Amino acid sequence: MTGSTDPADAAEALLRAEGRVAPASAAPLVSVVRSGEQFLILPPSGDEPNLGPLGRIVLEWGYEVPRARYAEFQAFLRDSNGLLGTSSVPGLRYLGTYTVFQQSERSLGSFRTIWDLERLAQMEEMSARVADAGDEWGRAVAALMAFRDPDYAAGRSQVILQLAAATIL
Repeated sequence: MTGSTDPADAAEALLRAEGRVAPASAAPLVSVVRSGEQFLILPPSGDEPNLGPLGRIVLEWGYEVPRARYAEFQAFLRDSNGLLGTSSVPGLRYLGTYTVFQQSERSLGSFRTIWDLERLAQMEEMSARVADAGDEWGRAVAALMAFRDPDYAAGRSQVILQLAAATIL
């Protein structure tokens, strides 16, 4: 969760500190990005057996929702869960939106939305449907995304997993 951005809170904190402001500091950013450099996804053969309960690719969005919008977010999920599950992208499945019970990194967000894909190209198809104002499913996904906290400091993440059995190692 993000800290208070209320100016009155900031002024009170300065008064309590008797005008002393902590010196500016910086820490190096360590970013880890794994690309397809080491892992290549095998194309579906069309007749391969089901290799697991999920598809070949799992897309996970991690994010925060502003606390003031929690009730609205939960109502949206209850009302829109069925629509989100009827993807207009063949082969793409909405697996649900979850509250994080436990995690080691706070910066990843308190909520997860999980998608199941067969091909990476379905991510592009999904984006096109979300951009299409005439696509009811796309509008529901856009509405879901609109709940994400826009604060730059809010937790956010994206993870793409690929089925090891369908991967060239």
